[in-house]
Amino acid sequence: MNPWDVSINFKDVILDFSFLSFFLLLGTALRRYVPFFQKYLVPNNIIGGFLALILGPQVFGYIFKDFSFARYSYIPFNSDRLGVYVYHILALTYIAMGLRKQKTSWGKGPLSTAFTGLSCFLGQGILGLLIAFILIYTVYPDLFPGIGMLVTMGFGMGPGLAYSIGRNWEQFGFEGGGQVGLTFAAIGYLFAFFGGIWLIQWGIKHKKTKLISSMDDITTDIRLGVYKTGEKPSAGSLPLATEAIESMSFQAAMIGFVYLLTYVTVLLVTKGMSHLGLDAFVPTIWSFHFIFAIIITLIVRKVLDMQERSYVIDTGLMNRLAGVSIDYLVVSSIAAISFTIISKYWLPIVIMSIVAAIVTALIPYWAVYRAFDDYPFERFIGIYGEKTGTVNSGLVLIRVTDPEFKTNAAEDLIYGGAITILLGFPLLIMMNFPMTLFNNTMRGYFITLGLFLLYWLLLIIVWRAVGFLSFKKVLD
Repeated sequence: MNPWDVSINFKDVILDFSFLSFFLLLGTALRRYVPFFQKYLVPNNIIGGFLALILGPQVFGYIFKDFSFARYSYIPFNSDRLGVYVYHILALTYIAMGLRKQKTSWGKGPLSTAFTGLSCFLGQGILGLLIAFILIYTVYPDLFPGIGMLVTMGFGMGPGLAYSIGRNWEQFGFEGGGQVGLTFAAIGYLFAFFGGIWLIQWGIKHKKTKLISSMDDITTDIRLGVYKTGEKPSAGSLPLATEAIESMSFQAAMIGFVYLLTYVTVLLVTKGMSHLGLDAFVPTIWSFHFIFAIIITLIVRKVLDMQERSYVIDTGLMNRLAGVSIDYLVVSSIAAISFTIISKYWLPIVIMSIVAAIVTALIPYWAVYRAFDDYPFERFIGIYGEKTGTVNSGLVLIRVTDPEFKTNAAEDLIYGGAITILLGFPLLIMMNFPMTLFNNTMRGYFITLGLFLLYWLLLIIVWRAVGFLSFKKVLD
């Protein structure tokens, strides 16, 4: 069913929001007082998400299901309902990020970062498909082959996209595809921070880091997650008079307006497709609603720039709204995980997750030392964090190795991510080829695997041709 057509009781929406808010606060408290979370810099939204998962129907609800007080023993979350939130928040996040002031000059840093990120996507997808093929032809003949590509969604593109694409594939026989996508994303977050901190410690030991010499260089404020000392960062500016309208309200209204345009556009496109007899492609279009959101956002921003009216948008406030979206996106996506689905796919999930984490470390490490002469390790750790979690994960790890943001690693990661989205469009389209063009046959998946390899080869050729990639030996 199209997520836009799902009927949800408004009381459930309010209660879900209230419970999710409570878990974000609880995650903040635990990050503030528990040394374990401080050591690995685990974000509050991830802590809150796993608490919500444990205290929800999947754990507490299962443990106490046979007791008379069962209905009162757990938080009444519903996985499908939370999945709908994830679907919509994904687009809202991209809109908020797209309405911000755009970078006017794109150079080697963002482009090479984007090429490296896309290489991670392709490596995850290629190995994921190969693992799926091996399992299908050995011990798991009924496995849905597309699960090998879904690991790319969960690790490299985040829970919102992983859920949206996985849920769309359910119509082709992928039982619980949306939940599998959320599971990959949650595991990716764990690798991002636990694996990321381990990689930083390894980098310090082998003198790869240039700006820190030990983990003791991390400030207390960063570890606690609370600014207790010094000057607090500014959230943004007020571009409108509060007597007329609250500036934050205006920023939120702009996001809502663009999302309305997105809905109308996708609705018109799908109705046109239905008239042309292309109903089979309609669910896929709805699952790609975020792409329409990105395109429309860029158009709206361009119009405002051309009309010299973009002063009404404040980058800082839009960053804050994007951050709010990401926090609720993460806590919702983890809380929505279904252990019933995990138990069905545990073997491929475990194997693919471990392989994806390894390849996501090896590819950027190989690439950054050949593409950059300045601060390669700081760039590597940021890309690893982003391609196992989100851009926020990458920024957190960069800040550990570059506490004052003296390098361009953080800026290049942000703008390189935007380029990666554009370069990743063909990849997203190719992922759907087996279902849309080959009737979900194995032949379609093998052809898609070949296209992935061809696209990766083309990417490296272009990367080398523009002079941003060399094949020099990695420096020790």
